[in-house]
Amino acid sequence: MDDPWEISTQLAGRRRELGWSLAQLARRADTSPATLSRYEKGWSRFEVYTLRKLATALGCRLVVRLEPQEKPSERVKASESVERLGRLFWDQELTARHLKEHPMWVVGRVLEYGSLEDVRLLIRLMGRETFLAHVCGARFESEKTRVFWQNILEREGMACTNGSFRREAASFWRSSRA
Repeated sequence: MDDPWEISTQLAGRRRELGWSLAQLARRADTSPATLSRYEKGWSRFEVYTLRKLATALGCRLVVRLEPQEKPSERVKASESVERLGRLFWDQELTARHLKEHPMWVVGRVLEYGSLEDVRLLIRLMGRETFLAHVCGARFESEKTRVFWQNILEREGMACTNGSFRREAASFWRSSRA
């Protein structure tokens, strides 16, 4: 709740500004104190109907708008990415050339071993659509990681048909022994 524009912060701040308790605002908005408490503590499943009631009770106007996530100024340089992601490439030193010539290898490594912040960094570096396209073509060591990203891609309307290396290797070794 550090962002002053976050709805949770605004609700709690306006309620306190008016000197009301959770119960007082909940009563005025015809909702429960438990619902209001969840909303003020960063609940992410807001209902527009309830937000409208809360805004009216607080003497405010509810405004909902969409903003692009990616702005050109938020893009990062390849050199910064190499510096921040280098720890994930213990077997070979990561270079800017790798980002350009072998992006699926880089994406795969970040998805297997990186943090959410590392994923965000790649999205800012590559752009959302390019990143997702590379995820779609990536091969994963872990079945768990593959299934997770396959679900993400399906939600994004992209089909991912690649399996993990382990499954491919296992089927290869079984067929070569027969």
